[in-house]
Amino acid sequence: MSWQFGPYRVESLIARGGMGEVLRAYDTRHDRVVALKLLAPEFAADREFQERFRREAHAVARLREPHVIPIHAYGEIDGRLYLDMRLVEGDDLGTRLAAGGALAPAEAVDVVAQVAQALAAAHAEGLVHRDVKPSNVLVGATGFAYLVDFGIARAAGPGTELTATGGAVGTLDYMAPERFTDAPTDHRVDVYSLACVLHQCLTGSKPFAATTAASLIGAHLHQPPPRPGDLRPGLPAAFDAVIARGMAKDPAARFGSVTELADAARAALGGTIPVQATAPPTHQATRVAPVTGGGRRASKAPWLVAAVALLALVAVAAWFTILKPSSQAGTTTAGTTPRSTSSTPPPSPTPPVTATTTQVTVRTSVATSISAGADLGLATAMSTPACDGSFIVIFGSAVTPARYRADVQRFLAAHPGAAYLHAPTTGCGSLRQQLNGADIYAVYSGPFATKDAACARRSGGAYVKRLNNTTPPTQAITC
Repeated sequence: MSWQFGPYRVESLIARGGMGEVLRAYDTRHDRVVALKLLAPEFAADREFQERFRREAHAVARLREPHVIPIHAYGEIDGRLYLDMRLVEGDDLGTRLAAGGALAPAEAVDVVAQVAQALAAAHAEGLVHRDVKPSNVLVGATGFAYLVDFGIARAAGPGTELTATGGAVGTLDYMAPERFTDAPTDHRVDVYSLACVLHQCLTGSKPFAATTAASLIGAHLHQPPPRPGDLRPGLPAAFDAVIARGMAKDPAARFGSVTELADAARAALGGTIPVQATAPPTHQATRVAPVTGGGRRASKAPWLVAAVALLALVAVAAWFTILKPSSQAGTTTAGTTPRSTSSTPPPSPTPPVTATTTQVTVRTSVATSISAGADLGLATAMSTPACDGSFIVIFGSAVTPARYRADVQRFLAAHPGAAYLHAPTTGCGSLRQQLNGADIYAVYSGPFATKDAACARRSGGAYVKRLNNTTPPTQAITC
């Protein structure tokens, strides 16, 4: 299977879904292998769909978070809409869980925390993913996780939705209750879904056992959140409270952000934590399934994944929602007839849920925060490269104060010889300084005098940045 699509030489099929296909292709203009998403020909003739597609690509392309696989280019060639994305080799978390069972609690929390970083960046831009699930999480050999398939994301806020007939967007096993009603939705639907993913990572089982779509929807609407400890005895009891709050029926009773959920999960590893949560009524586990020992990995069967993967439609009547337009246009790749385009939303209402407070003991670990600009006290000292127009390769960033040391150390261990910097200390306007009010530390290689030298060092999910005060912090250097 080899054929030409504009500047792309298509090599093989990665996945095919109801709206199109994802292909492994070689970009002849930029000398790189990419994941190429091609939509079915009929979509290019649909002006309304083209508008949705344009909004989707604009919004997703502006995300510059290491845990989000980026879009290189998008547009239309020979009557086909396309997205050009970075190709990454790794394990699908859903496949790993199906083959190997539950993860070790520390690994489960680490993966969920990385996904939370990707979601936090999207939420900061007003974007809601709406399909957070294990099969949309890619975990590389070093444990670095990527959140993929922002294809059904939408911008939060009024006036940003475009609707169309078709299947429900999202996966029922992880969808928040308000998605099945006419209630407004926001970023807290992702909080709910991420809590569902955490439950599955901890237990090896999806939150609710159901044989039909109707019964699964009913479970999300009416059944109390499951207790992980019922399915996996020996888990810290605090995880029950974390899941109860993360999966609260009332969005107002959930964690206010995915970052709060990740922080609570980390704290649960060490013991009980204070949680303002919906109290889970006494009930028996919805299923009892054997769980293998902590963190048995699935057999290695690497699959190549694109940022927008299978494009599958779920068979439940609902709506197709899409992203708000961005002021920043994505990069279009020229083709035979190129045209710039950009990427992307029943039953009874959710019953009210009473929130109660569980007061418990907090166990603190070594240090929960780092003063801004401080060296982290690691074996590798913090460095401050000159803001002189040189290039660096960034392997990953630490954006949560309580995890600065652990996250930076993890990236350093995965990339021998790398260094780390504190973005505000560099004084470079081309580097993003903070995320959600927290300073950013980045693990990097360089500096390099030329872009080509930096690009030669880049691999996997790494990206190149130029150290200056003219390049926008949202712009990565294309290799």
